Amino acid sequence: MTKTKPIEIALIGAGARGDLNLATLARKHAQKLRFTAVAELDDERREQFVRRFGIPKENAFRDWQELTSRPQLADAAINALPCRLHYDSTLAALRTGYHVLLEKPMALTPGQSVHLVRTAEAGGRTFLIALQCRYNRIYSKVARMLEEDRIGRLMNIDCAENIGYWHFDLSYVRGIHHRTSYSHSFVMAKAIHDLDLVTWFAGAPAARVSSFGSLSFFNEGNAPPGAPERCTDGCPVEKSCEHSAIRQYLKPGRPQIPLSLFSGMTWEALVDCVKNPRFRTLASVIVHDISRPSRLKALKEGPYGRCVFRSENDVTDHQTVSVEYENGVTASFSLSAFSLIWERTLNLHGTRGEVRSADFSGRLELRTFNPARVKKERVRYHGIFHGGGDETLLVKFADAVRAGCSGEALVSARNCLESHLVCFAAEEARLEGKVIDMIEFRERAEEEAEELEARG
Repeated sequence: MTKTKPIEIALIGAGARGDLNLATLARKHAQKLRFTAVAELDDERREQFVRRFGIPKENAFRDWQELTSRPQLADAAINALPCRLHYDSTLAALRTGYHVLLEKPMALTPGQSVHLVRTAEAGGRTFLIALQCRYNRIYSKVARMLEEDRIGRLMNIDCAENIGYWHFDLSYVRGIHHRTSYSHSFVMAKAIHDLDLVTWFAGAPAARVSSFGSLSFFNEGNAPPGAPERCTDGCPVEKSCEHSAIRQYLKPGRPQIPLSLFSGMTWEALVDCVKNPRFRTLASVIVHDISRPSRLKALKEGPYGRCVFRSENDVTDHQTVSVEYENGVTASFSLSAFSLIWERTLNLHGTRGEVRSADFSGRLELRTFNPARVKKERVRYHGIFHGGGDETLLVKFADAVRAGCSGEALVSARNCLESHLVCFAAEEARLEGKVIDMIEFRERAEEEAEELEARG
């Protein structure tokens, strides 16, 4: 049997997501894909990635502009840059000839998102979005239950993203998504995963969207008396503060979570943590070198050492979204920074039964009305790689590129466009205090896309 040549990949952005997550998984599937180029601004990360994957030095670039200004160097690109760079870098990659797997969200405006989808389709490019929760094992099972008509006609969905206070500190107060100008909004940076699942299960375009929420806790007014600008400057409440950067990133460098809550984890997750020390500490997100001196330096000089009440964040810390879909399905969604663990609960209510799920603990229940039964199942969760969805996503991307078509992929950009528009609409609804008519909203998005196309 002739071996299939792996597709060649250019990685755009070798930060925590690109290097630590996706590249780690890619090594497990070397027969399907291999890295042959990289673009990364940080010299240390770029050089380490070059050594790790044996990339020719002439194929290592400081940024995406350098990479896309050259003739095409690989079959495809994985774009793991920060959100604010997604649109320009992806547009350039698609136009250069690359098939693209792009981290969410696609862009920072509805029209930019539509424009990217149109550009990919016009050029015949495979274009997938890293909304890997559709491939999460527990949600694959939920999708099959719907396909098999196990709960009758779907009527309502309720979903909650309990993000974990420590995760909110890391990403949305001190980290990469702390400003709306960087990633549009909290709902777009994080809830795109949830609202994508909700929209996928609803099975129809959205008709109306409303939303409420604010930044109420993580601000100057709630700073403890005497709290300094940085946790490293001798905070008087360090020992009792849940949000202390010293406790979260330096000692012990991980969230304080009872071990009993990890009972739903897969063995693969435990093995990955044993094999890779960087998976055992939150500090791996803020520094490449996780030694204590490196972590301490980052806390003293960078944003991750700042008091959470004296940071420069402006995204909401709690928000709700309501959606009515064109087929009559209604959905309610809540997004909150205030939980112990990072766990999504997602429940689907039908005319003959309901499905109830909690991903981190792996709880899945099918409840039917007649006969009245409850079938419980444990679907173990890979806490590092989104329930196993990341790995499936990479394999599906390689297969789609090889087949030359992304249309059938669950996470093709076209299939994910509606959930992006729902998120954009939710933030507009929150800011303007109104219910968004999605027909009119889509028309505005299409008009913006046409203006972008006209500019070339």
